[in-house]
Amino acid sequence: MTLTETIAQIKDIVLIVFLLFSFIVMLFAAALSLRLYIRVNRFMDRMEHVAERFEETFGRVAVARQAIEDAASVLKPVAKGLGLVGAFQGITRLFGASAPKDADPENK
Repeated sequence: MTLTETIAQIKDIVLIVFLLFSFIVMLFAAALSLRLYIRVNRFMDRMEHVAERFEETFGRVAVARQAIEDAASVLKPVAKGLGLVGAFQGITRLFGASAPKDADPENK
């Protein structure tokens, strides 16, 4: 074999080794990317589930708040008629709470 043939064979061997190494690195990167995709997909599914649960919870809180406001608007005249609002305000003043800013001037 001549020198040029030997150099050509060495170039071919180096090229084959480089291609094999590149293929192995590409397979490794594909496996890692697939694992990362699966984990991110699982995480996003969990976050969607959490967001749905928060939405349900906040909806229930809004409904409960509306029910309490409705009940309070019905019971407030009854409590005023019985003097419970004034009694409650007196108890809060007794323990050092300041008078509410929007208090009726009639109750003072």
